[in-house]
Amino acid sequence: WIDVGILSFVATSTGELFPNPRPFKSLERKLKLLQQRVSRKRRGSRNQKKAQYKVSKLYERIGNIRKNYHWELAHNLCDQAGMIFAEDLNLKGLTKGMLSKHCLDAGWGQFLQILSQCCLKRGVFFQKVDARKTSQICPNCLTETGKKTLAERVHSCSNCGYTTDRDVAAAQVVAIRGLAAVGHTVKMLSEGKFIGIPEMKESPLL
Repeated sequence: WIDVGILSFVATSTGELFPNPRPFKSLERKLKLLQQRVSRKRRGSRNQKKAQYKVSKLYERIGNIRKNYHWELAHNLCDQAGMIFAEDLNLKGLTKGMLSKHCLDAGWGQFLQILSQCCLKRGVFFQKVDARKTSQICPNCLTETGKKTLAERVHSCSNCGYTTDRDVAAAQVVAIRGLAAVGHTVKMLSEGKFIGIPEMKESPLL
């Protein structure tokens, strides 16, 4: 079960945190320099076309870095699990907000599409679940803990005392919702009762 984020690209319900590669941010300065060179060249000139080509190649490189990371991570997750649940994100809304630049750099939409394809090819069950308030609910006691600022990186429940990384906690809430959606409980899974689910590999669940 996974939760996608900005600081950690993906968090799993088992506590793994995968870094955000931020390919655009890492090459943004170089891209700006190339774009400035384009603007300085005479419009329509051969030199401007050469400069524009370099810009397009850098964009292509950024896209390839992002896509390769997404495929590698998707296969990594499929190696670990027989079932994967992810948040059904409002991607259009995210790309219009204050963090739109970071969201576009992360490429969550592309990653979830790649993950879905990878799961299909690998025989891993994949399903999206309701993304609302995943970071505002305690996965241990299901108490609503309220909104967290981006600076708050730890989930600490005042009701039951459960403490963990906020993204891991959100992934655990995703897990609970996913299991409920397919009619499973943690006890049923531990007993190997995969009711209404295609045959899965015997491995941990994310």
